Amino acid sequence: MALELQPGDVYAGNIQILDVLGKGAFACVYKVLVPGYGDPLALKLTKEPVTAGDQAQRALREITILRSLTNPHVVRTFDCGLRPDGHIYLLMEFLEGQALDEWHDFESPLDPPRAASLVHQVCLGLSEAHAKGIVHRDVKPENIFVEDNGHVRVLDFGLARSWDGSPVVGVNATKTHMVVGTPHYAQPEQLKTRQLSPASDVYSMGLLLYELLSACSPFHHGRLLNEVKQEFAKQPLMWLKCHAETEAVPLDEQPGCERLPEALVRGVMRSLAKQPEQRPPDAGALANILGYALHRDMGVSVAASLRILLPGERHHEDRLFLPGSYRIGSGERCEIKLRHDSVLRVHAVVEWSGMPHRPQLRPIIGDGTVQLNDRPVHKPIELGPEDEFSIGAVRMAIAF
Repeated sequence: MALELQPGDVYAGNIQILDVLGKGAFACVYKVLVPGYGDPLALKLTKEPVTAGDQAQRALREITILRSLTNPHVVRTFDCGLRPDGHIYLLMEFLEGQALDEWHDFESPLDPPRAASLVHQVCLGLSEAHAKGIVHRDVKPENIFVEDNGHVRVLDFGLARSWDGSPVVGVNATKTHMVVGTPHYAQPEQLKTRQLSPASDVYSMGLLLYELLSACSPFHHGRLLNEVKQEFAKQPLMWLKCHAETEAVPLDEQPGCERLPEALVRGVMRSLAKQPEQRPPDAGALANILGYALHRDMGVSVAASLRILLPGERHHEDRLFLPGSYRIGSGERCEIKLRHDSVLRVHAVVEWSGMPHRPQLRPIIGDGTVQLNDRPVHKPIELGPEDEFSIGAVRMAIAF
């Protein structure tokens, strides 16, 4: 019999159930009180004892991924594991707010700066996962949570897996040729190569941003999104046909979108390219496109200054620093390129969600060349207002 707890129940001897937050086919999520924690937490608990290998794979995959992510746009995990009764649990921070599909009804366009900022935060939530080689594979409004203060979190990594084909944990848990995720936000490659990469998540985010900005279906000129959703409700594979065969209507040709910033429109349409290699390659790249549009075209004050001091130089160089995800090194794919003999490859990533959050420095290599205030850094760390960090012999700081 499936385990479905109710408010007032006590689980595992000391976990008090306060409320039922959500129910899925595989697990339930509860608001709980746990001894040792001052605030309520969220408990994700499998309905059935996990005996099937594929169920265990999915649960352990989400646990493995969430415990490895550190950026503020994913849910913080406090504890996890397999209970003696066979149920897998995940103890996470409790969030106040609503899933995007409840927060916004898609009946009318969202204010462009708000829409761009929202998806920008989703990009930042996925950029770290993409850098680790993980694809979410199910980006959709139900898996995006808008907190009461406007902060955005990415939820449910249960379908995520390594994009290079290697499993996140154990053996490959997806062996059948089925559609992964939700048909509405699926990608053209699902019907072609069936190989999903970070650019696949970019497609889903581009689709979502298009819908937020226009309230129209990307594949139907002038038709409201909710009207098309209702039409496709009984034949969801029609979404796959559109993704595979129908070119998206240029965003600025939809009613009310004629005056959207050109850079924003261009970024959205690039994200909806049928070929993955024609899209921004990952969430970090799309975050940087949206951050630039927010700063330059929408009057959203999001910029800081990145100060770079090269060895032997007396004066530092100031560069515009926008919220986003930036690889630092000498490689061609680095957004912050440092041409110096002490910097030979990608050394670190700096990620920033914008104010009021602090930037985070994440070392890629652990050879001591990434330092904070002249001390080697080997794990992600938040940068304080007076901090100075160095990559090789190049010294840097972020000024607000």
